[in-house]
Amino acid sequence: MLAGRYRILTAAEAVTQPISQYLNLNYAELFKIQRVSNPFPLRPVSFSRLASYLECPSCALEQQRKRRTKEPKHFTDVHQGSLFGSREPDPRLVGTLLHAVVDLLHDSRGPVSAEQQHSLLTSPDVLTSFIRYDLLSALQAAGKLKLAIFFDEICAYEEMLWSVLLRPLLRYQQELLDTGSTVFAASERFQCKLLSTGHTFAGHRDWGGYVGLVGEFDQIRLRNDGKVRDKPAIMEFKKGLGKKRSWDKWYAALERDSSISEVSTDSDELLEPGLAHALQLMIYWLAFQTRWDVWERVQAVRGQVDDLTMPLRQELDLIIYNLHDGRQYQLVPTDLQEALLEVTNCIFYLNWAMKSGYSWQSPEHDCGKTQLLSDVPKPLIQVGSSTLTAEKCYALAKDAFQRFSETVRWYPLSIE
Repeated sequence: MLAGRYRILTAAEAVTQPISQYLNLNYAELFKIQRVSNPFPLRPVSFSRLASYLECPSCALEQQRKRRTKEPKHFTDVHQGSLFGSREPDPRLVGTLLHAVVDLLHDSRGPVSAEQQHSLLTSPDVLTSFIRYDLLSALQAAGKLKLAIFFDEICAYEEMLWSVLLRPLLRYQQELLDTGSTVFAASERFQCKLLSTGHTFAGHRDWGGYVGLVGEFDQIRLRNDGKVRDKPAIMEFKKGLGKKRSWDKWYAALERDSSISEVSTDSDELLEPGLAHALQLMIYWLAFQTRWDVWERVQAVRGQVDDLTMPLRQELDLIIYNLHDGRQYQLVPTDLQEALLEVTNCIFYLNWAMKSGYSWQSPEHDCGKTQLLSDVPKPLIQVGSSTLTAEKCYALAKDAFQRFSETVRWYPLSIE
């Protein structure tokens, strides 16, 4: 009975049938596909780079871009009993493995057929059997050989296999069945052009420029919340909520001093999503509605980039999904327009300061520094028709982030 409510939008259906049929929204307003004539000078930045720079400019600029080692060409089945020992496996690797399996369950171009995907998403026994006996070969076929090796090692520990992989994925399967959601896109990369003109938001200052952002949507769903049919949602998967950043500790201290929260804030672990999660989801909100087709950039010619107005009334849910325990948290800003404006300001000021090379060391950041810089270069930055120092740009970015944090509210979703 539950399986009958489950619906996967296949690639073939997406081509042959109008998307608006599934969204119940105006397609042109939902997806702002922008054809950028010359995207290369944008020098786009990622969310993680912006967040790291916001926390400590010096540390962020010192981080060298590491080249990813290529996947091995051959997979050798070798069990190493001392790989994990008495400790849990690396949570980042576990999170990457969970992400990869979720993608296999929805990827129309992957090694798992559409018919098999439907069975895996509707039958716990079929999913369990697949993970035990077929997942290894599926990871290999998908070219994920390092993850295949990691998974093969986990399989040597039955209890660990259940706790880090089987139980979370069975919970994920059941949640999809219970909500009757349609998975519209999984693991979709994006590039976002964010304008600094009045065309972006009504009343926004015209700074005469734009910032390119890159990232990846973990999953885009059409949710059925019982009230609105097929409501779009961006789902960001996490393996646990992680540790508090410096601003989370400061924000928690403010709550404790004002007696807003009675929950202990001494722990370094987040009890609910933090401000970095909120900033990430808001950037995804912007990217979802100002996308461009990156495949056409090879054929593009130089020219002007047209301004497009940012819609502010879009029905779109932003949700953090903790794969570890299945809990979900929806971001519901107290003032959406204010939140978007402050996020936009924060991104631009951060981008200008970062590109200028400003490398102030934040005293609040626990980065192991033994000595703070005594002299920080403060170059001038062109902002519209005026100039600001990089130090001032960074200060304005932090002020915008503080105002944004005041709009952040998390709503826990039921997992029953």
